[in-house]
Amino acid sequence: MQTPMPSAGTAIARFVMRTGLLASLALAMAGCVTPPVAPEQGSRPITGYLDYSYDKNSVLFNTSERYSQSVFFDTFYPFDPSLRYNNAEAMVRYELELKPFMHNSVLMVALADLRKIYAPFFSYAVDAANQQFSVEHHFFRKRIAAGSGSRAPRVEYTKIAWKGRYALDNTAASVSSATHATTTDRNAIDKSAVTVSTGPVAATLDAAPVWRDGKIFVPVASFMRTLGKTITNDVAASGYLAVSHVGPSDTTDDLFNPQYKGLYPNTPITPERVKTINGLLNREITKGNLWFAYYFGDINVFSGKTDADGKDINTAMAVDRILPYRLYVPKNYAPNTPSKFTFMLHGGTGNENAPFERPNDHLKNQPSPMPGIVTFEDYADHYNYIVLSPNGWTRNPIWGSGPGEQAMLHTLAEVKRFYNIDTDRMFIFGNSAGGAGTMNFVRRHGGLFKAMAPTAPGSSKPFAADLKGHILDMPTLMSCFTADVTVFYAGPVKTSCQSWYQENIKDSMRNLTLVSIDNGHHSYGPASVYQMTFDFFERVLDRRQPANIGSVRFAAGKPTATVTATGGSTAMVQLGSAPVSRDGVLTVALDDLATIYGTADFRIYDVHAYNRTPADLVSVKTVTYNRITVNIKPGERFLRVGGAIHANDTTGLTSKVSADDPRIDKRTLSVAAQNLNGKLFVPVVEFMQFFGKTVTVE
Repeated sequence: MQTPMPSAGTAIARFVMRTGLLASLALAMAGCVTPPVAPEQGSRPITGYLDYSYDKNSVLFNTSERYSQSVFFDTFYPFDPSLRYNNAEAMVRYELELKPFMHNSVLMVALADLRKIYAPFFSYAVDAANQQFSVEHHFFRKRIAAGSGSRAPRVEYTKIAWKGRYALDNTAASVSSATHATTTDRNAIDKSAVTVSTGPVAATLDAAPVWRDGKIFVPVASFMRTLGKTITNDVAASGYLAVSHVGPSDTTDDLFNPQYKGLYPNTPITPERVKTINGLLNREITKGNLWFAYYFGDINVFSGKTDADGKDINTAMAVDRILPYRLYVPKNYAPNTPSKFTFMLHGGTGNENAPFERPNDHLKNQPSPMPGIVTFEDYADHYNYIVLSPNGWTRNPIWGSGPGEQAMLHTLAEVKRFYNIDTDRMFIFGNSAGGAGTMNFVRRHGGLFKAMAPTAPGSSKPFAADLKGHILDMPTLMSCFTADVTVFYAGPVKTSCQSWYQENIKDSMRNLTLVSIDNGHHSYGPASVYQMTFDFFERVLDRRQPANIGSVRFAAGKPTATVTATGGSTAMVQLGSAPVSRDGVLTVALDDLATIYGTADFRIYDVHAYNRTPADLVSVKTVTYNRITVNIKPGERFLRVGGAIHANDTTGLTSKVSADDPRIDKRTLSVAAQNLNGKLFVPVVEFMQFFGKTVTVE
């Protein structure tokens, strides 16, 4: 509880006497100078535990005068430890509100800034009359008890509460701690009993805390050490000081567990990190993966509800948290040229890094559909898009309202300040809760975007009654994953993708293409559709009209086709391969169909997906045309049209579509798709009927 303050006059007088400013105050009363700033009173109290989608391990302070306001965090996933940083190491840049300073070679940082860094699990109260202050800080150790690497690991939470008492202009301190019983129920953390307590014990700071412009500044290294942190300032630091939750030799914490690959080094400061940070500060590094953070305190948010007149009902909300975001700037970005842009939204147990990390893990273990493209960042480079992945604040973010919506608007505004974004070429996509969030954000801010591409939309997805306005005609590429055991492919409407689409979206959204990813995994599935997604966005920007094709006539062995436009005019088109008759069925190369119907619209993709291990990889050819998608397999009669249901598609966590389910689409190709001389041939008459086109045979 905050210590009661003396009267304003008494407090200011004592403050002025302590700082030797009594003469200044007298002059101020005479109207000569501005009176000194009143001392701060403290912060809001710690209210309890909340499961966040982001947490910090180390805070790296710069000890130089020029960059002292810039700090960097390294991060980890607080509730899904299966998400590891295998592909990039996040170093999140954050700007302090108040400028630190050196005092006798000791770095002094504002207590108010430290509270924001460790919010909401940090509070302090100031007794200005007696020149004292007290601090409370909670730390939550998280380790995996079972299910390591699974979608729902069993996490052990241990709360450690630190309390310290300090005095202005005095290096003496008194500190105590309480360790609470470990629990696997995050809702019980605040109720767990104390099992071990220490102190109060005496501690000594490296320098005395001081007032400056009414704010308390503390010697950050020794001060945070009294609150249980580890301090690193070795030869590798080169001007940096790291304050860490976990010591360099501690390999028991999940963050440093040796069984994982690609982890942070076992020290918060390395020469490689220092080189990267310096490059970010001096702007030698302005492209590639970049991380930034900002503080949200009390904000006004959309509640998700409207009044009787359809107007937003807003509410005040205390977020009290530093939120990061990940920005990818393509290697060919040119500051003088407005850039294409897309949001990429994470799911319920991810954070700003999940949309990169998990799909990139998948891409490493599947054939590349495009030469040289092996990561998501490669796709962004190839298509030249700036990609913004914000953090949704907590578990299961709701991007269309609350802090999630505000995080998107805030980060977009921040990116526009520093990068040249073309507001006429903006897009949005996301997976799971991010897929639902893509649609919900478009419902409210559809005018920002040219197109969207949600994948496996989660439980907060909109239903038919929610769809109105801009979203109904928004160009949309939607993907469902047939092996998904999180958002089931063909399960109940609320918890599935295909069933929800069939009953709520199919007849509502007029410009939507649905693609089913055979064997697609919930978290890895987006990796299978990146090429299709960016091609879709590019086609939306392409103002060319689709080819005007009414009917097409082929003949076996004839290297030309007769194409009749809708208006009746005809033309001869040269084919790359002559059609082939097999068992009385005419087959034509897919490449030739693309030539006839237009390569910008008739798209052929190699789509690969695995569910549990790379050994179960499934590869199909997916053709998209006229808002229809068709999956086929070379050498087989296999066929999946649009969002059709097949046996063994998921309906639940362990259940699948049975062989006798009446919903199964039993259609197959009359003859198998066949590779001839490097070209894939399909039975052309029936194949083009799936896309609503007429083909005849001579």
